Amino acid sequence: MGENVKELKNQTFQAYSVMDWEDAANQTLKNRNIDSLSRSTYENIMLKPLYTKEDIEHLSIEQYPRSGLNTRGFDEFENSQNKWQIAQKLTKTKWADLHPIVADVLKRGQEVLAIDIDRLNDIDQVNFMDIEELDLSRTPIFIQTKFHFKTMLAKLREIPNKEQLKGILGTDIISKEVENGDIPNSLSSEMNNWLQQIKLADQEYNALKTVLIDTTPYHNGGANAVQEIAIALSEAVYYIERLKEANWEPGKTARKLVFHFSIGGNFFMEIAKLRAFRKLWSTIGNAYEMTLDEQVVPISAETSMITKSKLDPYVNILRAGNEAFSAILGGVNLLHVSAFDEIYKETNEFSARISRNIQLLLREEAHLNKVSDPAGGSYYIETLTNELVKKSWELFQLIDRKGGIVEVLQSSWLQQEIKNIRDQRLTDVATRKQSLIGTNVYANLAEQVPYVNKRQSTNVSSNKVLPSVRLAEAFENLREHAKGLEETGRAPIAGLICLDKLKHHKARADFVTGFLATGGIKSVWSPECTKLEDIQTFVKETNFSYYCLCGNDEAYEGLNEKIIEWFQGQTSHFILDIAGKISGEKWIAMKSAGVSDAIYKNQNAIEKLTSLLTLWEVK
Repeated sequence: MGENVKELKNQTFQAYSVMDWEDAANQTLKNRNIDSLSRSTYENIMLKPLYTKEDIEHLSIEQYPRSGLNTRGFDEFENSQNKWQIAQKLTKTKWADLHPIVADVLKRGQEVLAIDIDRLNDIDQVNFMDIEELDLSRTPIFIQTKFHFKTMLAKLREIPNKEQLKGILGTDIISKEVENGDIPNSLSSEMNNWLQQIKLADQEYNALKTVLIDTTPYHNGGANAVQEIAIALSEAVYYIERLKEANWEPGKTARKLVFHFSIGGNFFMEIAKLRAFRKLWSTIGNAYEMTLDEQVVPISAETSMITKSKLDPYVNILRAGNEAFSAILGGVNLLHVSAFDEIYKETNEFSARISRNIQLLLREEAHLNKVSDPAGGSYYIETLTNELVKKSWELFQLIDRKGGIVEVLQSSWLQQEIKNIRDQRLTDVATRKQSLIGTNVYANLAEQVPYVNKRQSTNVSSNKVLPSVRLAEAFENLREHAKGLEETGRAPIAGLICLDKLKHHKARADFVTGFLATGGIKSVWSPECTKLEDIQTFVKETNFSYYCLCGNDEAYEGLNEKIIEWFQGQTSHFILDIAGKISGEKWIAMKSAGVSDAIYKNQNAIEKLTSLLTLWEVK
């Protein structure tokens, strides 16, 4: 054994250059080269397939947390384990249902009393003294509210030893207005009342953080990472300047700040987003001459709602797990993982436990709490962080030159910038360039889809609002439409005319089947059709209103005159499409043969499926 270890230690490995790796990749890619793997993000950052040390040689890489501009975290190096707190928001509509479960969740891993107060219909019934075994001098609170900030301050006054309260009770008055479809006004009575409550809370609850900067409305409106960072910084500057008018030093305001982000599905981008934010926040802190301790602000996060779907909802668990993973690696201090079913019903004990356990698994089994900023030093992550820093700072400066966050919202400039990104996202989902498993790809028509509590969409055409969207909504609506047709005896079913042998038609027939399923349309395959009689028999037996030809290019070219003539005579009986992108003279020939349209890769599925479903509406 000893000899083997000695031999292993003496082993050497051949050094390979970047060119060697590129050559190996090009051989694997066959007809493409490695540059074809590069892609542009919604932040307009070009991602390369390979990063090397040359990519970061010109960068200043911080070696430790709490050094430089705190890119790697705010904690001291010797105390720099990843100590995020599990802050699952408890969501109930009645206080009588909520307060009994608090003690239980605190025993099961919850570390912060986080309550979705705005979900309660009986806010007047809230009484923290009702909660058994709750010691608010030891358990911090985290309450975000858009409507009940003043009321919750009053509720906290009822607690004995309220001066020992710690945690967060905050509202972001700017993003609240945006989310409600209104435009913030610096001179509004609501803004002034909020400022008065902030000052009053400072006198009563010294350890409580009350100035919340919530970027989730912008994220849910489609904003990219650059926009989210720049908006967070712009709001911070706005609140610092407003509270300076109340004789608060910037450092004092910073001690009351908490930043709240949504974490999307781009794993590495979200890690870099949080790291880039810390770097730029510290830059602003230095500009205001804050001490290092004053620059230490908690970063809270929740997993994204824009990525979740009612369709195949258990996939939401995987999405949330991925997002939680990136949030933790990015260095959040408090984290809420959304329940897989919360977009269509009130979260129950099971779904809430699954969400909480995602964090416990990442801590206790993946050991993510053992290392602070494990991504630090990565050629890819450091380069991506630097790209976000540059672009976010440029946008922040542009917002500042335009008068600040309130002014760019009042002019609707910012809403339009976010809308541009939102439209790109929705187009990519519609054309299936971005995959949503179980929604726009790999749809399961056998599942029972919940269509309860459907949220009314905001008027997305308005320039004065920032509507929240979920990328899956259009496909959900298609599936609901198809289900409604089925319930009225008009089930949308397509017949696939499979030309020639299986190996000749299977690829396109599989594609069409998956494409149609995302709109709730079932597919019935014909036997192998090698002659006109095979096609006629299938059509006669099924008598569908819609068929799609599926075969390879040779099969299409081999259609004889009898088949073409028969199809031409059937245009009044059924609609005929063809699988595959066909152009030029071939398409003209297909149109003359009775083909109406085509189904092909990167087609706008929403538009095509919407059009197809109308065939069954008039049946």
